[in-house]
Amino acid sequence: MKRITFLLLLSTLLLVSSCRRRINPDDLKATEDMALAENLFSDAFTQVSDAAKNAQDSLGKIELTTLNSCATLSISSLDTVTWPKTLTLDFGTTNCLGNDLRYRRGKIIAVVTGWWRNPGTTITVTFDQYFVNDHQITGTKTITNQGRNAANHLVFHISFPDGQIIKPNGGGTVTWQTERDHEWIEGENTLFNPWDDVYLIRGTAGGTSANGTAYSLATVIDLNVKIGCRWVRAGELDFDIQNVPTITINFGNGACDAFAKVYFQGNEYDIVMW
Repeated sequence: MKRITFLLLLSTLLLVSSCRRRINPDDLKATEDMALAENLFSDAFTQVSDAAKNAQDSLGKIELTTLNSCATLSISSLDTVTWPKTLTLDFGTTNCLGNDLRYRRGKIIAVVTGWWRNPGTTITVTFDQYFVNDHQITGTKTITNQGRNAANHLVFHISFPDGQIIKPNGGGTVTWQTERDHEWIEGENTLFNPWDDVYLIRGTAGGTSANGTAYSLATVIDLNVKIGCRWVRAGELDFDIQNVPTITINFGNGACDAFAKVYFQGNEYDIVMW
């Protein structure tokens, strides 16, 4: 089966579907905005979790392993007994290029009630003039450590009811809401190395694109995400766009590669993710 890129595939699917029913061509824009929101808000989780883990593992000797060298981490109060604490990740007031080739500026502020690995710990994340590649991120995210499940894995619940991405150059605003669980299945015991951390992610998300088109996501099979891999390695989700039949995306069986499959109106397509 011929391989095509994700956005090209979705363009083709919408064109085919539009022959059967009337579809606004702007609906395709929702796929791009959904991918943008998922990417940027997942990155915010990575930044906070890395800082919180390092703060617990080496209070006073912080090593920011995934952040770029221009980001600074401050902790108030800097002791082992006072709670809650405020962790501030400050990327400065001008764009700084990170290890992942993204430009960031502004602050991520996290108020934590306990150590990252402690069951019951809650982290409330807000943003102060925080931009990634000139896209401003706003909203309040809550991360709650729900303790260990039957497999002895820590599970973190993520609630983000009011996320927004304000695009540069008057490009509009993308809204984002999500309720999901991150099950930490690998990498917990390798201190100062987040790159081998693996999570199973399950839940729902949705919002509106910059042009007002509604979209939603729901996991069918838990998504397997490794911090050191740029693609989702396994799992399946349903993707719904306003006025468009459900699109199902399967990410494979665990390999760190760009290949996935899409199922749409009884047909199967191979895609390459970028």
